Amino acid sequence: MAIAALALLLLAFFLGLFVVRGFGLPVGPDGPVYLWWARLAGHDGLSTVERPGVPAISLTLAGTLHLPLVAAAAALQCAIGTAVGLAAAMLLRAGDREDRATWLLGGALTGVFAVHLVSGYLANLGLAATFVAAAVALALGTPRGTVAAAGLLAAGGAFHPQFYLAGIAILAVTGLLAWHSPGGARRRSSEPRRIATAAVASAAVVGAGLLVLSAGPDPLRADTSRDAFLRRVGMAETVKHLFRDRFIHRAARYVEWISLPLAVAGLPKLRGFVARFLAAWGLVTIAGVAFGLITALLPPDRFVTFGYVVPMLAAAGAVRLGRALGSRRAVATSLVAALVVLMALGALFAWRREKPYFSVDQIAQVTAASRLIERTPAGTPAFFYVETGDATITFFATQSENAIRAAVPPERIRDVHLLFFPAEEVTDERRLLFEGAAEELESATDRARTGDAPQPIEFLLSSFILPPGTYETRLAELGGSLGAEVEEVAPGVAAALPSPLGPQPEQADPLQPSSPGQIVLATFAALALFAAAGFGWARAAGFDRTVAVTLSPAIGLAVLTLGGIALERIGVPLTGAIGPTAVSLATGCGGYVAQLVLERRAGGQSPA
Repeated sequence: MAIAALALLLLAFFLGLFVVRGFGLPVGPDGPVYLWWARLAGHDGLSTVERPGVPAISLTLAGTLHLPLVAAAAALQCAIGTAVGLAAAMLLRAGDREDRATWLLGGALTGVFAVHLVSGYLANLGLAATFVAAAVALALGTPRGTVAAAGLLAAGGAFHPQFYLAGIAILAVTGLLAWHSPGGARRRSSEPRRIATAAVASAAVVGAGLLVLSAGPDPLRADTSRDAFLRRVGMAETVKHLFRDRFIHRAARYVEWISLPLAVAGLPKLRGFVARFLAAWGLVTIAGVAFGLITALLPPDRFVTFGYVVPMLAAAGAVRLGRALGSRRAVATSLVAALVVLMALGALFAWRREKPYFSVDQIAQVTAASRLIERTPAGTPAFFYVETGDATITFFATQSENAIRAAVPPERIRDVHLLFFPAEEVTDERRLLFEGAAEELESATDRARTGDAPQPIEFLLSSFILPPGTYETRLAELGGSLGAEVEEVAPGVAAALPSPLGPQPEQADPLQPSSPGQIVLATFAALALFAAAGFGWARAAGFDRTVAVTLSPAIGLAVLTLGGIALERIGVPLTGAIGPTAVSLATGCGGYVAQLVLERRAGGQSPA
C-alpha cells in the first residue's frame, strides 16, 4: 500500500505539469531530439543514432501500446521518473530494512529530484533508473543478483554509453571502499568480486552492442545543442564559460543547500554495501563536477542532476534528526516537515518552469512544408530559414533544427539544413553559424548545377522567425534576393520551389501532437507494461515480492530496451505494431519462464 501511494504521488507530481499547463508535447530542450532520433531509427535502423536506448524503448512502447510517438515520449519522461523514485526507495530499504520512513521519504525526494533529468534528458534518466536498480541487485549479495545487476548496467550503457562510465567509476570506488573496510576477509573479497563481475559483464554486453550497431547506415552527425556546435567549431573557451556559468546559476535550483548537511548526517544511518555505494556515488559526483569545470568535456551540472545520492542520504538524515528530537515530537515533526518542503522546493520550482521546446504551430508548418518536400527527388536538400535578430542565436537555431527534423518525414530527416539572414551585430559564434550554413547552400547549389544532386528547396516558416510579426519583412527580403521564385504555399509557409515538382505521394507518417489526457493514459499504460515485463525477471533475480513489485518498472524498462535492440539487430522492425509487440511478449514472458525454471531447480522455493 505504501509503495502504491509513493508511485501515485510521483505520477501526480510529474503529470500535473502536463494537465495544469495543457501540454501535449514532451517537455525540455532534448524532447525534439529524441523524437527525430526515434523516427530516424525506425526508418533506417538503430545504427543511425549514437544512443540507441531511448529510440528503442520509444518505438517499442509506441508500437506495443498503439500510441503516437509524441505521447510515448512524454509518457517515458513521467514513467521513468517514477521508476527512479521507486528504485531509490528499495535501495534505502536494502540499507535499513526496518526503517520504512527513511526509504519511503528517500523514494519521494529522489523521485521529485528526478525532474532535472525528466525535463528532456531521457538518456541520462534511463541510465539513472537502471543504475539504481542494479545497485539494489548487488545489495542482494548473491550470484543471481550479480547477473541481474550486469543486465541492468548494460541497459544503462545502451541509454547513455558516456555516462555509463561514471556509473562504472562509482562501482569501482564502492569496491575499493569494501576492500579497505573493517570486516572478515571473505566479505572484503566477495563484494569487490561481485561488483567487478557485474561491471565487466555489463561492459562486454555494451561493447558487443556497440559493435553490432555499427552494421547499417551511419549515424546522422548533427549539432543537437549549442554546446555541441561550439565544440565542433573549436570554441572550447566559450564552452567552458557556459558550463561554469550554468553550474553557478543552477546549483541552488538543483540541490537545496540544506540537503547537503542532512546527507552527511544520513550516511552513518545506513549499513553495508548501500552505505559504501552511496559514499562512492558522492565522491564520484564531486570529482565529476571538478572534471567538468576544468575540462569542459562534460557539463558539470549533469553530474549534479545525476547526484541522486543527495536526496537519498538527505532523507536518512532528516529521519535521523527527527528521531534525535523524539522527546519533543511536535518540534521534531514540524522541523522535519519544514526541511522536506525546503528540499523539494527547488525541484518543484524547476518543474513548474519546464515547457516544450517546440510548438504545435511549428509542427503544423513543417508538416505543410513536408508535403512539398515529398514531391522532390530523394536526397533533395531542404533549407529552412530561422532567425531571432540577436547577435547570438545558436541555441534557438539548434532547437529549431531539432524541431524541424522531428516533424519532416523520417526518410527526409537527413536532408534538413538551416539558413540565416545577415545581421548588423555579429558575434564569432553567429558568424561561424552563418558561414557554415551559407557554405552548405553553395555546395548544394553547385552539385545541382553539375547534375550531381537535385536542386535545393528553401523554406521560410513564420513560427521559426522571431520576434513575432517579422515574418512578412523577412519574406519580402527573401523575395527580393531570389526574385519571383518565392511563393506562400500555406499560411505562414513560404517556399522557393524548384521546377518542376513531382506528383504528390501518399502522406507518410506525419508527427502528431498529443494531449494532456492522452499523455496521462499513456504514462499509466507505460508503467503497467514495464511492471508486467519486469516482474518475472525481478523474481528470477531473487528479490522478495515487495522489492520485485517496486523494482519491476525499472527492470522492465531495462529488459524491453535490451530486447528491442537485440531483436531489431536480427531483423525485427520496431515500427508498426507487430515487431514492438513481439519484443514486449518475448522479453516479458522470458522473465516468467526464467523464474519458473529457477524455482524448479531450487525445489519450488522462491523469495517471500
